[in-house]
Amino acid sequence: MALRADNMLLRRYVEKAMVDLPALPTVVLQVVQATEKDTATTTEIESMLMADAAITTKLLKVVNSAYFGLPRQIVNVNQTIAILGMHQVRNLVMSIGVLNALSSPSPRIMETQKAFWQHSFASATCAESIAKAKGLPKKDIEMIFIGGLLHDVGRLFLFTLFNLPYQEVLKESISRNEPIESVEARILGVTHAQLGGILGEKWNFPQPLIDMIQGHDAIPDGATVSEGVYCTHIADAIANSLAPVEIVGTPSQVDVKARLWLGFNESQYEDLKNRTAEQVSLAKEMLGVM
Repeated sequence: MALRADNMLLRRYVEKAMVDLPALPTVVLQVVQATEKDTATTTEIESMLMADAAITTKLLKVVNSAYFGLPRQIVNVNQTIAILGMHQVRNLVMSIGVLNALSSPSPRIMETQKAFWQHSFASATCAESIAKAKGLPKKDIEMIFIGGLLHDVGRLFLFTLFNLPYQEVLKESISRNEPIESVEARILGVTHAQLGGILGEKWNFPQPLIDMIQGHDAIPDGATVSEGVYCTHIADAIANSLAPVEIVGTPSQVDVKARLWLGFNESQYEDLKNRTAEQVSLAKEMLGVM
């Protein structure tokens, strides 16, 4: 399919798909809302999750994968919450819910989604490592992990619902050596980060998470930027450097303001990249159970 800068038909299809977007499973929204309160209990979260056997089954498969490297088999939700913590469980439930909402029966698209999630888990781990290195509060670190995991949800939307046109967008980004978000804006009229922010609002994501999704590609001049956005921006750039170009196109470089905020020397930065690369291979097993 040849794409033109004035491809209004494609833009209308994207806009319609946003309106017709499927809802997240009820249990996902319940868990997100409950964990935003300081009064949430393990029993309360467990009872919510047990009402959805499909999500609970996937959750247990994920936590028992090599990615988490737990020393023993986890057999129920209560154990999962006790070991990983309530907010980490919420993060995984949100990810599973998003994957379910943006699923596809096409084997070709499913393979693309696997590569996408491999990139996403690398970003999540990298963002979490940065947040820990900067000494951020535990609750912020947990939110930053999910920011890294879901920062490219707009790209997942395009991969799933507009796979062939979006492949052409990626090819144009690569052939012209033009940042992917620039090509998206020119052809689709919207970037994957902007689409992701809209998705986050439709799905009632917490505002700090929406900010990370919307702001991960570019750090605006003169604006107040949250530490979560800095973490996600840097993690995305590092994970992009490890991902196949046919998945990420031509990525933008890390913003100078973000590197100054990070404060890492070259040795520390290379170590961060190496540890992220290790997490890419660990994520492969998880992708088989999600």
